[in-house]
Amino acid sequence: MLPVEVPYCGDLRLERWTKLSQQDPLVRFYDVCELATDAAVESSDDRKLFCVDLGHCHDKFRGFDIKVLAVVYSRFQEVMLLDADTLFFQSPMALWETDKYKSTGTLFFHDRICLEYSFLAARSPFVGGQDGMAIGALHRFLADFNVKPYHQLDVVGRRDPSLQYSEQLLGLDLDFQPSSFLINSHAWKLHTGHQMDSSLVLWNKARQPRATAILASFISLNGLPTVPSYGDKELFWIACELAETAYAFSDFAVGAIGPDLVTSGSNNDGVLCGDALQHFPEQIDAAKGSEADAEPLAAELYPGSFTERKLPLSCPFDVTTTELAPAEATLLTQRFTLSKNFTCAREKPITGDRI
Repeated sequence: MLPVEVPYCGDLRLERWTKLSQQDPLVRFYDVCELATDAAVESSDDRKLFCVDLGHCHDKFRGFDIKVLAVVYSRFQEVMLLDADTLFFQSPMALWETDKYKSTGTLFFHDRICLEYSFLAARSPFVGGQDGMAIGALHRFLADFNVKPYHQLDVVGRRDPSLQYSEQLLGLDLDFQPSSFLINSHAWKLHTGHQMDSSLVLWNKARQPRATAILASFISLNGLPTVPSYGDKELFWIACELAETAYAFSDFAVGAIGPDLVTSGSNNDGVLCGDALQHFPEQIDAAKGSEADAEPLAAELYPGSFTERKLPLSCPFDVTTTELAPAEATLLTQRFTLSKNFTCAREKPITGDRI
């Protein structure tokens, strides 16, 4: 069994910490905000790196960005970063052995293709773009980022063909060599404001030192522009992109899981509303019989716009639907119940420290 770490930011009271530690003494609880408060740039003035004091850290990192600090201050070089509400139907241990992770030290998963005018895809005037070419927030951020200070750090070598057509760069003057993944991504094409689902991230700090440094810079006190991301969602893959290092996404699109079946579909013609579901099949060759997994949609497929279909973002369309196994349904029900109870508890007035 792998060791578990739980980061917090001064918001886990002592009684709760003690109780959890007694239940499982192998779990490490660490206050990343206390660690971040002491971090400083090695210079004559010892300029603070992440926050000016502990109170500033609490204001800044009691949210999505705590996940980046958790990676930076983890005791381990290889990290599987999970949201608290991530649920597995199979052991995630197999992900460590995938070719994608073993070859790059990373494994990322796609988010829903949605919000095509927000976040990464937010539009505004931009000097330098080609006439008639739409420019989004992702393009502007990448064009403005200076990668030179990080060049002394190592990367995982890319096997990426050089771009053959300047129009692929939309007239942008980039300070780095973009990957084919970036240029062909839905975010680059302004089909979506989200590219990555960060509820499950595999990251090897030892193999990705340049990307890790850039990742940390995104949350540092350095005056750099903010990544146009909803929380930490895009920080990991964009750090790798700017680092000019090899990184790996799942080949498959995100699905949905939940009880709200709008339209049953047996051939990519269904609509199911629910939470995001990532399916990473170990075996998709139907010729191998019943042991083969159901084949999910390829991530490169653009299904169209939620807006044009007049559907909420929680309702992926043109999907194949299937029923859960009884054990899976039970596990999902338990998760919904836990989430409901937690939400109700948070809505009650809180006195003293937060749990």
